[in-house]
Amino acid sequence: MPNLIARFSRGRGAPALIDQVMVSGSNFLTSIVLVRGLGLHEFGKYAIASMLLLYANASQMSFVTSPMLTIAPLMEGKEKRDFVNGMFSIQIVASLLLLVIFLLAGAISRVFTSFYSIPCILSFAFCVGTFQLQDWIRRYYYLYNKAKLAIVSDFISYFVQLALLFALWRFSALTLFGTFLVMTLTSLAGFAVGPITESFRPGIRNLQLAWARGRGLSRDLLITSQVRWFGVQGVLLIGTGIVGVEAAGGIRAAWNLAGPVNLVLAALENVIPIRISEELKKNGTAGAFAFVKRVTLLITALFGLLILPAAIFGRPLLRFLYGPAMTAFYLPMVLLLASVLVQAVAIQSFYFFRGLHDTRTLFRANVSSAIASLATVYLFGHLWKAPGIALSILSSQVVLVAYYALHWARHRDELLLLYPSGGMIKLGPDDGISETRIA
Repeated sequence: MPNLIARFSRGRGAPALIDQVMVSGSNFLTSIVLVRGLGLHEFGKYAIASMLLLYANASQMSFVTSPMLTIAPLMEGKEKRDFVNGMFSIQIVASLLLLVIFLLAGAISRVFTSFYSIPCILSFAFCVGTFQLQDWIRRYYYLYNKAKLAIVSDFISYFVQLALLFALWRFSALTLFGTFLVMTLTSLAGFAVGPITESFRPGIRNLQLAWARGRGLSRDLLITSQVRWFGVQGVLLIGTGIVGVEAAGGIRAAWNLAGPVNLVLAALENVIPIRISEELKKNGTAGAFAFVKRVTLLITALFGLLILPAAIFGRPLLRFLYGPAMTAFYLPMVLLLASVLVQAVAIQSFYFFRGLHDTRTLFRANVSSAIASLATVYLFGHLWKAPGIALSILSSQVVLVAYYALHWARHRDELLLLYPSGGMIKLGPDDGISETRIA
């Protein structure tokens, strides 16, 4: 496995895999601690909050991190450093903005419902803000090939978090408020590794520079991320209204059995977009496509082997990890595992078209996927409950892959001309590259 990742990541592989093993393993064990410590109903509340956290993170990734990982590898020296410092400034503003938004949204929600307590709302809002800062730092380290420092930051943010939550559970002191508070403190501590080890220079000038270079890509990816999030996480929120909070928690817990697959996907997320930019710079669109094709074929075969045992032994695994009540979610688990396999293919295509700055295709593909989800979630959910929600998610991912494949088949020649093999890439004042849009 490390050799596989290393083959496609130019030295970033083994540390990236080690890091992601720790992150995914910690998240997986944390979910077990929370299910057992909070109970399925309170864990359902946590699952809903985690969907909102993932929404905020997806928005942050699209608006700040993804443009940075796409544009910065095309730069050198001081130009690159100034651009990254500017993106760091934007990240600070984005985190503060998310904190304020979640505080206001939580305050408004209290007018209509007491679903979450005021302490939970406050702690979760700070959790959202600090989580984005730590996530940016870990991506920064991979951009500069400093994966060992990313491991240090993630160890504090994820493993220490797990240890603290486990201790609270064993002392019968684990609450939803305490969970969000621990997440806030460990994310903040993980982020602090960055300023300690690096000489960041956030400021208005660098912020303006970075915004001038990346605003087009940031804007387009942010819009796309909203649609993309709705196609999966949004459907789970809708599904919660159909099947109830406990069933939503069960679906989320069952989804965690895709841990090995998500582990590799997350490890690749730290290196594949950077490698695609490097391939575009060196070998053009043709080289980048060949690279993505190899990655896609290998991870499809690998993930199939990882998912098969989980599908076969799913019932005893659910019973052992979460308790007898979770065996009712075996069929949703199988469908969700299948959707993760299809999603893995879709993500590689997403990275490819993002590298080409073909954001129109990304938007249309994700709109098609979201429409498929929305068109099926109510029907499938009412017909088959939790399995129906999982089937709706699977159908949306199939539509996404089909759209990407059809677009490449129809516009291959135009896309190849965007980056001629071995051609120079011209950085523009808007998003780093002179853009060409495929209709």
